[in-house]
Amino acid sequence: MTSSKFLYRLKTRGMEFSLKVDDVTSDNPNIITLKGDVDVVLELPLDRLGISISKGDEIKLVIHKEKDQDLHKYKVYAWGVVYYVEEGITRISIGGLQLDIKKELPVKIGEKVYVGLI
Repeated sequence: MTSSKFLYRLKTRGMEFSLKVDDVTSDNPNIITLKGDVDVVLELPLDRLGISISKGDEIKLVIHKEKDQDLHKYKVYAWGVVYYVEEGITRISIGGLQLDIKKELPVKIGEKVYVGLI
């Protein structure tokens, strides 16, 4: 996908990344490593959320700047704040849980974003 198409998708629908679960720790919160369109590390308390994510699962990570009204399609949906975009990484805090995306996304520090897993 060219960068102009990527930016168009960001402005119209948000960003979507197809990923595969590479590892899930038993820590609390669980640390989930995903690989695919980008490399991602995500903290989630799976037991508290009542969901299961296992190595090999295919997941789509969705990041929007506006809240999606069609929430039933998501396993997890929350909002967070971008707090770091440098050195090839974007970091988002979701209620204190960390989402690290190993790519500098076109978002600004302090920006509120909505994050979903499908």
